[in-house]
Amino acid sequence: MKENQDYHHLLENPNFRAWVLGERPQDENDWINWIKEDISGTRKEEVEKAKTIIRELHGKPAGLDEQYIEEQVQKALFEAKRLELNSAEEEPVLPLLWSRYWMAAASVLLLLGMSWYGLLKNNIKPEEELYHRQVTEAGELNDLVEITNDGNTDKLIRLPDGSSVALHQQSKLSYQRKFDGSKREVYLIGEAFFEVAKNPERPFFVYSNELITKVLGTSFRIKSFGKDKEIRVIVKTGKVAVFTMNDEKAKSLKNNRELTGMLLTPNQQAIFQRDEVRLVRTIIPNPEILMLPVENQKFEFNATPVSEVLETLERAYGVDIVFDEEVMAKCTITAKLGNEPLFEKLNWICSIIEASYQVSDGQIIISGKPC
Repeated sequence: MKENQDYHHLLENPNFRAWVLGERPQDENDWINWIKEDISGTRKEEVEKAKTIIRELHGKPAGLDEQYIEEQVQKALFEAKRLELNSAEEEPVLPLLWSRYWMAAASVLLLLGMSWYGLLKNNIKPEEELYHRQVTEAGELNDLVEITNDGNTDKLIRLPDGSSVALHQQSKLSYQRKFDGSKREVYLIGEAFFEVAKNPERPFFVYSNELITKVLGTSFRIKSFGKDKEIRVIVKTGKVAVFTMNDEKAKSLKNNRELTGMLLTPNQQAIFQRDEVRLVRTIIPNPEILMLPVENQKFEFNATPVSEVLETLERAYGVDIVFDEEVMAKCTITAKLGNEPLFEKLNWICSIIEASYQVSDGQIIISGKPC
């Protein structure tokens, strides 16, 4: 990494800016180690200054006016002048030191000018930069169609392969005009519900900011607004594979015809925590009964072994319930359950057999004593 020459060189470093904005989490250890190498602590201070400037620039709305730009430039110049005067009081005049302060101020001016000119020219909101970059790169290879929903209700979109998308309000979707390649690829900023036509020979990909969702044919919802701290993929039917753009295996995961990555099944969701750059899998708060024959949706039990009761719930909700069959071999349930949510059913069952449950990595784990 470049030797520290004040924080302006960090502002000009595209890899540093990408790391600060969460686009290069793989560089975390490199930057931390680089900071630790400087025993004087100067690097840490300069990194924090640069982070503040970059995050402030990135977080402002695209509708920036000239007055705001002027204010930011004046602040930068004032800070440079203040540092210059302080240095002059403490030690002899050092032209090189002065020039460094002024160069830092000039860097802020340059970043403001370049960043906001680009955003205003293209009418791009800062939180949509990643989406715009993805669409721009894809558009160089394919003829894309972009749909924006500025209305008050969902907008139904029919894709070239027969798949359908219910695009939520204040959301955008870009897709290939023709799915004639080995992949079906779409790009989302916002929220949408997908019902994908099954085609194992042409996997379906949704690029939603830092997350990639891969399916062969199923239904699911994605919520990925640019300002949200989390990206969510919620599965209704079938299987869904999810992985991040920065995953070391992302390329092989994309090219593999099989569903690989973090696999999700009905009533499960993947949550990408953007601040922590962490992908977790869990069960949705209110699991729904799957579309099964009516007779299989009855929950009437008469001295039924608890293992059969839990297996019935597994089939009905499509969730994985883990328990020790030997420990609960003599436990039975007599009850007629109705339309209560799954977790209410589990609370009732566990209270009867004096057990407890927890949700971990998309599974429900029940533990208790012998009956």
